Amino acid sequence: MGTVLGTVYRALLVALVVAVASPPVAQVVAGPAPSLFPLVTGAVWTRKTDEGTESATKVVGPKTVGTVRCIVTERKAVERGRERIDRTCYQVTAAEVLVIEWTSPRGGLQVSTPPRPVMKLPPRAGQAWSWSPADSAFELKITSKWIGEETIKVAARTYKAWKLQTVTTGEDSEITAYTWYAPGVGAVRTERKGFRGDRQISGWSELVSYKAP
Repeated sequence: MGTVLGTVYRALLVALVVAVASPPVAQVVAGPAPSLFPLVTGAVWTRKTDEGTESATKVVGPKTVGTVRCIVTERKAVERGRERIDRTCYQVTAAEVLVIEWTSPRGGLQVSTPPRPVMKLPPRAGQAWSWSPADSAFELKITSKWIGEETIKVAARTYKAWKLQTVTTGEDSEITAYTWYAPGVGAVRTERKGFRGDRQISGWSELVSYKAP
């Protein structure tokens, strides 16, 4: 892989890991149980990372991408002295949560082809699925699996949450992320570890506060 393609590949891989590892959270799961991925327009999640970065993710509202109706979230964070804004549009059904559109490493909006499943619903320990982009110029695969329910304490409070494992593999990288989803709140904690080339990758982010209208 050439220098330019390698740089684009690494940036895309990081963006996908961030999207998976720190998802801003989708509406209406069938049944009376609170959603693991609630999207209420105007809701805001504030998160912090091990590096001291704080981000705010807000549910903007519905949007149509092609023929698909989805819900947009907007994540804002100051990284390396500059504000970065990432938008993701999710479609939620009783069976799954899908990423329909997301912000690419270069800042433009990109449609997932095919739509990328963030989670399968309802959660079942051991349930697994995978995704690869159909239009990528390089090898990329994301494999996810529900681990089970756990009690986890974060800055916001203590939650009983479902733990999801997500492994992102590429030509010269492999990153494993664990995300805990609490009913009625969404993602409350993410941990990641792996390698990209000869560089070791690790870090975490967790929920500081969640406010919904």
